[in-house]
Amino acid sequence: MNARPAEIGDLRLATIVVNALDMDRAADFWSATLGYGRPDRIGPADQFAKLTDPAGTGPAVLIQRAETIPSDPAPVHIDLYTSKRDEHIDRILALGATRVDDWNYPDEHGFIVLRDPEGNEFCVIQVD
Repeated sequence: MNARPAEIGDLRLATIVVNALDMDRAADFWSATLGYGRPDRIGPADQFAKLTDPAGTGPAVLIQRAETIPSDPAPVHIDLYTSKRDEHIDRILALGATRVDDWNYPDEHGFIVLRDPEGNEFCVIQVD
């Protein structure tokens, strides 16, 4: 494995933030999707719900209470990699996600775009 460039130092991906109108629904969805534990409520008036990877290897997911969810695709989204894409898509759809059917997929693609129950887009990507 290659070492990280020196200029990166201790910079690392630590938290992915997901905006939500219904924090409980979003926290339940992402907890079940990723196998993370129950959220810790943090911040003034429980503004955030923090989900952590029980194995300690994945980034935390921070559910942030929001006034609105943008209707346009957000400039940042989550990509989930798996060797069993279709199985996970079925499971995640059963948890409350919806498929984005009008996405302009290229002819050759290994990803499917979904929306969480709050409308945030994310991809499930087939990797071998």
